[in-house]
Amino acid sequence: MSPAGTRYRRALDFLERLANWEREAGLSFTSESIRLDLFRECLSGLGDPQLRFRTILVAGTKGKGSTSYLLARLLRAHGLKVGLYVSPHLSDVRERIRLNEVPIPRIAFAERIERLRETLPFFQEVGRSRTYFETITAAAFLYFAEEKVDCAVLEVGLGGRLDATNVAEPEVSIVTPISRDHMRALGRNVLAIAGEKAGILRANGAAVIGRQPPRVARLLAERARAIGSRVRLYGVDFRSRNASVGEGGTCFDYAAGSDVWRAVRLGLLGRHQAVNAAAAIHALSLVLPIVDEGTVRRALAGARWAGRGELLRAEDPPVLLDGAHNGHSAEVLARLVRDLFPGRRCLLLFGSSKGKEHAIMFRRLLPTVSEVILTESAHPRHRPAAELLAILRRENETLPCLVVPRAEEALRIALARQEGRPLLIAGSLYLAGEMRVLFRRLLAERRIAVIA
Repeated sequence: MSPAGTRYRRALDFLERLANWEREAGLSFTSESIRLDLFRECLSGLGDPQLRFRTILVAGTKGKGSTSYLLARLLRAHGLKVGLYVSPHLSDVRERIRLNEVPIPRIAFAERIERLRETLPFFQEVGRSRTYFETITAAAFLYFAEEKVDCAVLEVGLGGRLDATNVAEPEVSIVTPISRDHMRALGRNVLAIAGEKAGILRANGAAVIGRQPPRVARLLAERARAIGSRVRLYGVDFRSRNASVGEGGTCFDYAAGSDVWRAVRLGLLGRHQAVNAAAAIHALSLVLPIVDEGTVRRALAGARWAGRGELLRAEDPPVLLDGAHNGHSAEVLARLVRDLFPGRRCLLLFGSSKGKEHAIMFRRLLPTVSEVILTESAHPRHRPAAELLAILRRENETLPCLVVPRAEEALRIALARQEGRPLLIAGSLYLAGEMRVLFRRLLAERRIAVIA
């Protein structure tokens, strides 16, 4: 292994030893256990890198990653040097930190982690030791500041109020659609969850509130106005209309006030992505003094976002991959399946994590499928496939179903059993990341076998 490769491996090994909310459960989600004040102190000792560039912060339950990506792409298309920070990653941690859409190089990542290892306090006490997510967030701040980005788009990891990204000072805060997820940490209903998301709003900033249930929209707007934030509401100040979906992407009209851009083409699949794109376009108009319609159209048409409504194989029989992991996202995915494959039933390959709304997810997805294969990702918080089967059977007693815990074996069986049916892979972003890698590997094996 090269010296650079060795340093990168050591950085990953160090990160794996840190407290990681993405892998562990049970920590109390409070200001005492999170201690953002201590994280701010750490960053102050590094020169407050998070304050050395313009920032847009994006929170929400569904669509925050896509919206973050689309806004970063639009900013870059208008000539800005743009940082993008998202989570989780699908297959490589460097996907989380991007400069002009390119993941941070291995040596640059290792250098930032090495510096943080020497400067951040890593203790054993809950609330004092810096976590996996905070450390990578700090690395992103350092990278963006030292690369002198014009602007950074930061996707919130969990909630908003206590998230590590919230130490930044956004000039625009975006809240994408909110639904029930991470309820143990964020609250037992959507209003409690919305209250946590509202923590990213800033006085004298702008609040772009995406499509929400009416009571959630009211709460967010009231919180924004109470602190002096300018409110821009989906359905009032901007909206998407007339969305339609095909294998090549999504087409929609964008409206803001009296301005209407008709037949905007988006490379991402799904009517919900039109909603996300509308929020990104509107946020762009609040960041830049002049927005060029033609530039927006070209940037959106070329958009590609892995693991979210991604056609791994477009030709028959198609393979559709999506990281849907809660009831709302499963409902959105079911609609996409009906749009893409009208009148056809899918083979569903499903694996998920503990603590998710599995019964609701099955309720939304099963009407679109004719058979299910249940599997498990390698993530420590995966829900055992046997437990998923018990939940599925309470929703449907007769649907054909296989339990194949090993993900690679499950994918091989699914591809062999397609029999002309679309294959739908869903249930977890962690599973989506593994399946993307496995699918490419299986395709390579088949090409080699054909050549041989």
